[in-house]
Amino acid sequence: MLKKLYYLLPLLLLASCSIQEKTISVTPQKEANFHENFDYKLINPQQKIDGEDNKIEVVEMFFFACPHCYKLEPTIELWLKKQADDVKFIRVPAIIGPTWAIQAKAFYVAEKLGMSDVVRKKLFEAIHKEGKQIYNEYSLMTFFSELGVSQNRFLELYESEEVVELASKAREKTVNYGIRGVPAIIVNGKYYTATYFKTDHNKMLEVVDFLIEKERKEKLVTAQLK
Repeated sequence: MLKKLYYLLPLLLLASCSIQEKTISVTPQKEANFHENFDYKLINPQQKIDGEDNKIEVVEMFFFACPHCYKLEPTIELWLKKQADDVKFIRVPAIIGPTWAIQAKAFYVAEKLGMSDVVRKKLFEAIHKEGKQIYNEYSLMTFFSELGVSQNRFLELYESEEVVELASKAREKTVNYGIRGVPAIIVNGKYYTATYFKTDHNKMLEVVDFLIEKERKEKLVTAQLK
């Protein structure tokens, strides 16, 4: 029975994830293109952003075991190259269940090691291209050791107060943003869009661009009133 559950676990997890110098300018928008509660939703209450007030914060909530998140990666990378300097992009691992929490801690271990980009790419590929079962501390320890991180160093960071606290904050964001599935993108702690609004990744990012522009216009109006 346990053996059957072990092989069923990845399937259950994958199903759950479905629930140039840059310049800043405000470009005209067609308000009718995208609509609240159809293409995106308003987060209520609005969440405080982590960055500077003069930046528009864009947060991607993801899960390493989610195939949609894996497929979004190259599209996100291309999209990031087009963003102006007033956009601050942050990745945050969503936490909806125990395995999500384990992989979230691995994300923050990689961050502390200065290996975020390498680990993100390799872990996505290990799970989705190579079919590896990386759903617990032991398999993650093995994965990191293959990247040259000793088991002791991995466990030291994995169990550290700092990583536990970062994972706790990620769980809090998951709840406060009302995350029902991933990938999901939050704009300035105020707007939320996800693949269940727009199944096409490019279309989803068009909504994000629309929301970023919406925030720029609001900031401009606020600045003019001061």
